[in-house]
Amino acid sequence: MGAVYEYRAWDQEGKIICGRIEAASCDDAVERLRRQDLIIVKISRARQPVLDLFTRKVGVKELAVFCRQFSIMIGAGLSLPYCLRLLRGQVRDPQLKRITEEAVLSLERGESITEAFSANSEQLPPMLINMLMAAEVSGSLDQNLERLADSFEKDAALKEKIKSALAYPLLVTVAALLSVIVLLVYVVPVFVDVFEQTGTALPAATQVLIATSALLRQQWLVILMFLFLIIVILKFAQRTKKYRLLLDQILLKLPGFGSITTGVIISRFAHTLSLLLKSGIPLLESLSVVEKTIGNSIAARELSAAYALLQKGERFAYTLNGSRIFPAMVTGMLAIGDEAGELEQILDKIAYYYEQDVEQSIVRLTSLLEPLLITFVGLLVGFIALSIYMPLFGLSGTLQ
Repeated sequence: MGAVYEYRAWDQEGKIICGRIEAASCDDAVERLRRQDLIIVKISRARQPVLDLFTRKVGVKELAVFCRQFSIMIGAGLSLPYCLRLLRGQVRDPQLKRITEEAVLSLERGESITEAFSANSEQLPPMLINMLMAAEVSGSLDQNLERLADSFEKDAALKEKIKSALAYPLLVTVAALLSVIVLLVYVVPVFVDVFEQTGTALPAATQVLIATSALLRQQWLVILMFLFLIIVILKFAQRTKKYRLLLDQILLKLPGFGSITTGVIISRFAHTLSLLLKSGIPLLESLSVVEKTIGNSIAARELSAAYALLQKGERFAYTLNGSRIFPAMVTGMLAIGDEAGELEQILDKIAYYYEQDVEQSIVRLTSLLEPLLITFVGLLVGFIALSIYMPLFGLSGTLQ
């Protein structure tokens, strides 16, 4: 992926144009702008402020609606700039609206549809850019957009199922944390005054509880700043290969979550590859796109190795042999599909199987998490209550 450059330039009508362009180098950016008959006044690499770390990519739900509407308009025979102008008025997502506006300007300057969207490739899935490129060659833009809409809808539905399944455990966790904070900040100090007045000897558990309560009340601002700093550091770290590799390794090995992560990877791999092949994109190029969209650095590394073997002439089915993520069942089915010339159909079956498997794994995980979380919350509240009442029991015995 190239760098983003900001530029100011004169157009043919003598107007100043400001914009951003993604290119492999500054020279490449200059060359592309000159091909658009622009006279460059200033160009520099775009700076990335800290707030940009929190800029998200366009969501699959928004992309699904966008591609579906775009497909219908193209199928009705409307011109590309006119379609995008109409879509610009309907899009609610600010990021996608900006991208659509820039795409309209690019088309009006004579750029292709692929170039128009490639300028914002950091906010868009590589699959979208590649399928637009394939559509330019085959002349089937409406069909490719419809396939993209189907794919994004499937992806959005799966994410929604995962979110829904994890919503209750997350709610229990948040409620437990808030309850503990309320107890530590408002309830514990009341008992501290009692203990100080009576001079009661405090057990170790009570001393730890009182120290934690004092820390929360006196240093809450420092704690909040520390948490914010951790979030910023993690956002920076997400852009490093080592951190992503470590995180992906943990996700794959985490009990319960590992099987779900593997299932999502295989399902996405099979579905995306099938979609790209159906759109007329060659296998080698399709595999390269899947590598960029797979969403897991371990899987991306294995697909990169498979790509290298495929380049050397190895049969596709055998390029994933010995994989840590793709089991023998998957590679065996790929071998059958490859030999029978039905690779797309086999990939669809693999995607469907693992989608079902992921759904079942989520149900099993949530049914296990709920009682565990309730037990944990009970133990935590019980510890706080016991730590408070142990000195009171001692005080009661002394008074008697």
